[in-house]
Amino acid sequence: MNDIINLISAFILIPAILFIFTFAVAKYALKKRKKSIGIAADITTFLLFFSVSIVFNIVFDKEIGFLIIIIAILIATLLTILEWRSKKEIEVQSLLRKIWRLFFILLCVTYALLWLIGVIRYVLKYIS
Repeated sequence: MNDIINLISAFILIPAILFIFTFAVAKYALKKRKKSIGIAADITTFLLFFSVSIVFNIVFDKEIGFLIIIIAILIATLLTILEWRSKKEIEVQSLLRKIWRLFFILLCVTYALLWLIGVIRYVLKYIS
C-alpha cells in the first residue's frame, strides 16, 4: 500500500513523470505520436490541478485549490461564450478538448514558474 501512495505522491509532485509514462504507453499501444501526446496531456491535466495547488502551498504557504477551480470555471465560461459568438452552434466535444488543452498549457506554465520561484527562494534562503 505504501508503494502505491509513494507512486501517487511522485506523480503529484512531478507530473512530468506521469506525462512521460502515459505518452510511452500510448505511443506503444497506438503507434501515433500526435494522438499519444494528446492522451498524455489530457491525463496529466487532471493531476496538474492538484500539483499546482500543492506546490503553491509549499512555496507560499497558502491554499489556492478553490481559487484554481474558480479560475478554471471562469476561463471555461469565457471560452464557451467566445465559441458561441463565433459559431452560433457549439460542438461540445471540440470545445471541451480546447478548454482542457488550454488548462494543460496554463497549468504547466504555472507549475514551472512555481518550481522556479521555489528554487530561487530556497537558494536565496541558503545563501543568506
